[in-house]
Amino acid sequence: MSDTLASYRNRLPSTPLAYDTVLARVLPPDWAAPLTAQEILTAEDLYEAAANGGATWFRHVVGLTQEQAQALMLWLMECGDDVGEVTARFFLPNFVPEHLKVDTTVNPDIAPFERLVVPPNLSGETGINRAPTVGCALEATCDREAISAWLLARATNPNTQAAYRKEAERFWAWCLFERQRALSDIKAGDAALYLRWLEGLGRTEPDAWSAHWRLPQADWVGPKNTPRTSPLWRPFNSPLSATSRHSAVVIVRQLYNFLKKTGYLIFNPFDQVSAKVPLLPGEGVPKAFSDRSLTENQWRVLEDHLDTLPEGYPQARLRVILLLGQGLGMRASEIAASQTQWVVERRVGLKVRTAIEILGKGGKVRRLPLTQRQVDVINESLAWRNLPVVTQCPPDTPLVVNLNRGRNPGGALSRSGVYRVLEGFFSSAAEALATTHPADAAKLRAASTHWLRHTFAVEALSEMSVNVVQVAMGHASVATTGRYLNPDEEVISEALEKLDRKH
Repeated sequence: MSDTLASYRNRLPSTPLAYDTVLARVLPPDWAAPLTAQEILTAEDLYEAAANGGATWFRHVVGLTQEQAQALMLWLMECGDDVGEVTARFFLPNFVPEHLKVDTTVNPDIAPFERLVVPPNLSGETGINRAPTVGCALEATCDREAISAWLLARATNPNTQAAYRKEAERFWAWCLFERQRALSDIKAGDAALYLRWLEGLGRTEPDAWSAHWRLPQADWVGPKNTPRTSPLWRPFNSPLSATSRHSAVVIVRQLYNFLKKTGYLIFNPFDQVSAKVPLLPGEGVPKAFSDRSLTENQWRVLEDHLDTLPEGYPQARLRVILLLGQGLGMRASEIAASQTQWVVERRVGLKVRTAIEILGKGGKVRRLPLTQRQVDVINESLAWRNLPVVTQCPPDTPLVVNLNRGRNPGGALSRSGVYRVLEGFFSSAAEALATTHPADAAKLRAASTHWLRHTFAVEALSEMSVNVVQVAMGHASVATTGRYLNPDEEVISEALEKLDRKH
């Protein structure tokens, strides 16, 4: 790191960042001002700007220098574990940290399933666990054909197939090149070692790793989002969490169950391996997202405070913003972009229902049903603007507008405008609660726009499956939605309440 870059980085705080950390509160004013002008308001906004724009993301941010931008990426990398993974592509070539630089001397043996070359003596045709072919229900003579048959039979959904293939190719490569055994040669001792290997991968110092394992970690871990066709592709891009390790073992166990039940193998080596995945130091801490949401009582307090505000468009606009954020899980950018043409009538089954079609990230549209109460909230706000009901308005009419201020009087409320409106509302509600409910007041002072979406997610997950909530929130991955879950903490809380009632 150059002295100039180091001096810039030293101007930034070293405390951990959350998704909704407000940059203006933690950055020097001369750094925050250019970002705010481009509506890069939170740590999540900063991450998404770099993730979407690449290493040159800062070029449209007037007043931010190249060195400042690189220092911000170092800051995200060091303090933003909860915000997102910072990779080499976030940096200009001359600024890429050493540990992010790609090692081009990769092990050519470790490749994706479709390109993996199997050593002739490890094909599995004569594996010690192979059952007599006379009783086998598969048209498979080797391990590759057996795995392919399992994927074809068990993974009909594209997402499931991708997950199954990922875990199968990881484990199969491990069998071949770490254990130097065919998949059909693996015994219970090997199966137990696989979990130990997963626990240490990406977390262990090289000397300690080489004392236990044949191949270095660099052979297995590579940059994220590398195409499968690239020679730089690796099976892993980071250490696996406890949830991911559990998923890996479950899927491989299912593979072996299939091969045993179809008569390809005699036994499942994972049958004698505990299904429990131990937590490593630092794992198992409470989920941050579930704590960045408002409880039912806190939400009721907000609604009561809203009722005390003077009637008029500002109050009606707040109702719409709260509806779109907490009631429908929309992002601040989606709230700002929302228009009357998003509210439509669509046939669902045998009924015609009112819905909102949200234009989200990447131009993807998701459709959510609207209740009559929600439609009434929108129509009431339009009435304060002297407009007809939502279905009769011009299609490009914004659902929320500014109060005839700024560079576009009466125009759509900007994302930063949404943030300022909510921050003011949360602050006034906190002030009203400061004496009677100081803890709730403190939480409201810390709340931000994204807390509405968090609240929607936590409440929705109590009523719907994680897959349904994934669609409702527009998440690309179910893993993202899963970050709002914290079943263990909930179980513990309920158990402690029962214990307390006994005294």
